[in-house]
Amino acid sequence: MKLEFKNAPYNIKEGQTFFIYGNYRKTFGLFCGFVVRKLKEKQNNVRVVHCSMAEYDKVQSFSQCDLFETKLTCYCIKGIEDKHLEKIKNLPREHNVFILESGDYFKSKKATNELTNDPNILALASFNNNMTFTSVCNMILPKLPSVIYNEIVKIINETDEELTSLFQKLSLLLEDNSLENLNNYVKDKKSFLDDLEDISFIRFSLQAAIKENIFHQDQSYTKLNLKDKIHFLMDAEIKQKSDYPLNKNYLLKNLSF
Repeated sequence: MKLEFKNAPYNIKEGQTFFIYGNYRKTFGLFCGFVVRKLKEKQNNVRVVHCSMAEYDKVQSFSQCDLFETKLTCYCIKGIEDKHLEKIKNLPREHNVFILESGDYFKSKKATNELTNDPNILALASFNNNMTFTSVCNMILPKLPSVIYNEIVKIINETDEELTSLFQKLSLLLEDNSLENLNNYVKDKKSFLDDLEDISFIRFSLQAAIKENIFHQDQSYTKLNLKDKIHFLMDAEIKQKSDYPLNKNYLLKNLSF
């Protein structure tokens, strides 16, 4: 069954299978991260596994070793081809969520046709056009004015940046639903960090440092040296709220490579 990205948040739950097809590949990583975040909002015990369909059996066998495990697993599997159809139909839904992406066009035509018409699978069209970009914007940054979505679509059309890092930046620039910071970003092509006030910069850097140092999530898109900087940034936020605020130049100096 076909579904637009903007409606995906209402359908993220255990047992669901998503299938992304089309010529625009950048949405896969973004969507996997989005689904995992939404699942973790509902329960703590969630893991994500990136694998090929050929590797899936080995991963599944390993997962079944612990009979008392109740972890919800989100499988992100690229390269779905016609030869995988039978296996997809028999994927175990309990305790799992699957995000599948179509493979080579000539090797996946039958699979794409069947999976987009399967009532038990939610198929998301991902093409290099403004319709896809706008739908993705509605999913990641809901309830914004249409004029802001139009500006974001322009940015997507003009950049080679991965969508995950791009939307991380945009979410900060649009904290107050203001178009001013976004316009500056578009016109001047400045670092998105330049547009943040000191306290917003500290809070963003602290969140990124926690993700990098504790959860081992890559934050290289920030261009900041965040290794072992959690306590420094926590102290900086405390000082920012007291009589000893630290200016951004000092902070950047301490976060430079």
